[in-house]
Amino acid sequence: MQTLGAVLTALLAADFGAAASRYKRNALLWAIVAVLLGTAYVFALVAIALALADRYSPVVATVAIAIALLATALVVVAVMAALNARDRRILDERRRRSMLQTNLALAAATSILKKQPLIGVGTAIAVGLLLGLGKGRRRSDRR
Repeated sequence: MQTLGAVLTALLAADFGAAASRYKRNALLWAIVAVLLGTAYVFALVAIALALADRYSPVVATVAIAIALLATALVVVAVMAALNARDRRILDERRRRSMLQTNLALAAATSILKKQPLIGVGTAIAVGLLLGLGKGRRRSDRR
C-alpha cells in the first residue's frame, strides 16, 4: 500500500509540474502574440493615416482616424452596457423565482403544520437537514 501511495503522489506531482510549465509557456506565447498584434495595429493606423493624408491634409486624416476610433469605442461600451443589463435582468429573474419557491415551500409547510403538527415538525426537520447538508462548510471556509 505504501508503494501505491508513492506512485500516485509522484504521478500527481508530475502532472502539476507539467501543467505549471504548460501555463507558463502559454502565458509567454500569448504575451508575444499580444505585442505583435499591438504592433500590427499601430502600423495599420499609420498606413491608414498615410493613405488619408494623400487625399486630405494630415490634420484631417488624424482627426478622421480619431473620430472613427472614438465611435468604435462608444459602440463597444453600448454593447457592454446592454450585455450587463441583460445579465442583471436574468439574475433578478432567478432571484425572484428562488424567492417564490421559498415562499411556496413556507406556505405549504405552514399549512401542514396547522393541520397535522407532528408531520409538520418531521417535515421541518427533514427540510432543515437537507438545506443544512447542501450548505455545509468547506475546507476553505474553516481557515
